[in-house]
Amino acid sequence: MKRIHYICLIALIAVGFTSCKQDEFTDTIFVDPVEDTEAYTKEFDQWLKVHYTDKYNVEFLYKLDDNGTDPNFNVVPVSLGKADTLAHLALYLWYDVYDSVAGPGFIKENGPKIIQLIGSAMIMASQHTEKLGYAEGGNKITLLKINRMETNNIDQLNEYIFKTMHHEFSHILHQQKVYPKEFSQINPEDYDPNRWQDRADTTAWQLGFVSPYGSSQTREDFVETIANYIVKHDTAWNYMMEKAGPVGGPIINQKLDMCRTWLADKWGIDLDAMHAEVQKRQNNLDWDMIMSLGFLDEE
Repeated sequence: MKRIHYICLIALIAVGFTSCKQDEFTDTIFVDPVEDTEAYTKEFDQWLKVHYTDKYNVEFLYKLDDNGTDPNFNVVPVSLGKADTLAHLALYLWYDVYDSVAGPGFIKENGPKIIQLIGSAMIMASQHTEKLGYAEGGNKITLLKINRMETNNIDQLNEYIFKTMHHEFSHILHQQKVYPKEFSQINPEDYDPNRWQDRADTTAWQLGFVSPYGSSQTREDFVETIANYIVKHDTAWNYMMEKAGPVGGPIINQKLDMCRTWLADKWGIDLDAMHAEVQKRQNNLDWDMIMSLGFLDEE
């Protein structure tokens, strides 16, 4: 069976490199829509306005709009139950984490202004890959394949959703404040933008990358290092480092140290504190409560 990997596409739109700042608007950059009092989604829409738009200045899009998707791919809408559950999970495992570690104003000022959910993945048939997320213009993150989300599987949630969110947000951050050029000089000969998807995890680790996709190019390597360190529990990280061996292990650690220093110096973020906060929250998840969040049956 052919392995399906994920690929994150970053639209490097020059005018969008700087995300909106808190002092550029009053309460929100979004115009209040006319409320449909008859819509069966009214309750969820009101909840999103309070917890996302009003609090974080984020528009949380879950109703499929063809104008907001790539016309080269056929995609399906996300189910209401999945959207509702993910919205609750994202507050607990992503937004609240940045509030705790970086301060309550950080994510509102620097985070994406639009979160878009799509039910299916975008299949790249010629490359045997699938796209699970992408960032556009420094202010929008699109998450795909949400209908396949397994609410009670934290490893799957991390691999397909929360690692993607940290990955894409790290792109937004380095578009504003460039990462150290020395990062690209650690093992430049091992990047392979054309055949990275053919590399097994172990092969990538032994070359000094935390994932095969990280071995595609420098900027993906940088954000993959940050995202994987944040979401992987210690057992999984230590297993990866053991398999990376005497060559790959030190390279990964060198890259992690650069990421750690860059986040601290440029953004005031403690990467180790971020990792610890995510692990604590993952370990304390009340799965019975999470499973009851959706308005509709998730299946």
